[in-house]
Amino acid sequence: MTVFEMVKYHKQEYPSNIPLRFEEVAAHFDISKVKSILNYSLHTEYSYGKRKFDSSLISSFPTLITAQKDSIPQLWKSERWAEEFAHFVIRLVEVKSKLSVIEVHPPFDDYTDLNGFIKSYRVFEEYIHNEVPNTEFFIENRFGSIYHGGRFLMSKIEDIYNLCEYIENERLHLKIALDIPQVFTAHNANKRLEILNLMTDIKNLRDYIGGVHLWGKSRSSTGRKVAHCGDLTSYFEDDMETKKQFLESLCECFNDDIPRKLVLEVNSGNDDLYSIINDLLSVDIRFV
Repeated sequence: MTVFEMVKYHKQEYPSNIPLRFEEVAAHFDISKVKSILNYSLHTEYSYGKRKFDSSLISSFPTLITAQKDSIPQLWKSERWAEEFAHFVIRLVEVKSKLSVIEVHPPFDDYTDLNGFIKSYRVFEEYIHNEVPNTEFFIENRFGSIYHGGRFLMSKIEDIYNLCEYIENERLHLKIALDIPQVFTAHNANKRLEILNLMTDIKNLRDYIGGVHLWGKSRSSTGRKVAHCGDLTSYFEDDMETKKQFLESLCECFNDDIPRKLVLEVNSGNDDLYSIINDLLSVDIRFV
């Protein structure tokens, strides 16, 4: 059976039959405190665009402030950076016992490599585990930023495979938060066969996947496709057969009875959120 634990996203409302125990909480570098009624799933700095670096909290961490290019954070730049980042995260949360998930993001490849990232990340993981032993650690694949000079270290399937080898060899607690649409975008996968082949690759990685991100796209008034808006029907541009086969492959991919965190990153309203939930239910995906 394919089962997910739904993570509440922003202020969206969810059907009454969907259990909610976790909430995604913004925890980037311009945030100084996080609050939530539910357990925290921290969405930490993801280096898409510029930050102000002017909060009272970030001012205590000079290494985090100086690790930037044109005000865009340069993640995992050193072991000292990772140490300060760990302290930053702990000071962010109001109730440490509610810190369930920390989702981090990969660095750019113009100042470090995978080995350098692992050395820095280990410092972070060890500190957090000493403070909050039951926290889960996820890293999300990333594609797209206004950063110039480098690309994210983890965007394509082969990047994820390489990271998983390190996770295995280094015995880290880190798991993948797989953003499926970002994988498709990184591979420029638009055709049905390309999408289904990537889903087969994803299935081979599922033992390392602890969470999944899913969202739609829709056309703007100018015809541009807008991420995180719309549902899966608009994402696949009304190609209902491709949508059906994608949903079936998603269900097949994770049919190992292991509950994974699911974040539906929908910014366009409850109708689109409900549409995606109903699509998932239609292929016997269950929420626990």
